[in-house]
Amino acid sequence: MSVSAASYDSLRALCRKNHPAPEEWRRALLLAGVMRWFAEFRGFGDDGLVWAAAGMARRSGVPSDALRAAGMDEETIRLVRRERVADADAQAPLTQEEQMGCLLVTLDHLSELVAATAVTRPKGSVKGLKVSAVQKKFRDSRFAPQANRMTILQGARRMRWEIGDLTSKTIKAILACEDEVREAAQEIA
Repeated sequence: MSVSAASYDSLRALCRKNHPAPEEWRRALLLAGVMRWFAEFRGFGDDGLVWAAAGMARRSGVPSDALRAAGMDEETIRLVRRERVADADAQAPLTQEEQMGCLLVTLDHLSELVAATAVTRPKGSVKGLKVSAVQKKFRDSRFAPQANRMTILQGARRMRWEIGDLTSKTIKAILACEDEVREAAQEIA
């Protein structure tokens, strides 16, 4: 797996073209930033652009043939299209690709829940957001119903993390890219 900076920029332009709505583009950029942070956190910093590209592509809905034309490899496209966390009870250690796939599906839902929780805060930001506030919203299935709680729980279990720990890491990941995402989304608004 590899993505050059030029390929990433090309993919970003393709995904942006596919997202006329600023809010949808913001979500794609957010998942890209979160995935890049997790790549670094998991020790795969050299593949940070691949993980970011996968996050952006997942939220963009760009057809697979267009992703191929933009330089994305078949394995990454397969992971982008994945709908579920692979066998959450499996005991075997996860490969780098499996970790990326598991986190891609899980963080698509969890980052949506965290971001939706942040919007309800006075600052409208994850700055100062506590895990307990997200967990409270997690228990309310009517809040951000598009964030599938079962998928989040399965992903946390497959990664061998407590849900609170995964939520804390996700808040940190969003905090790391929040300003950049906000600026990029405002450029097109």
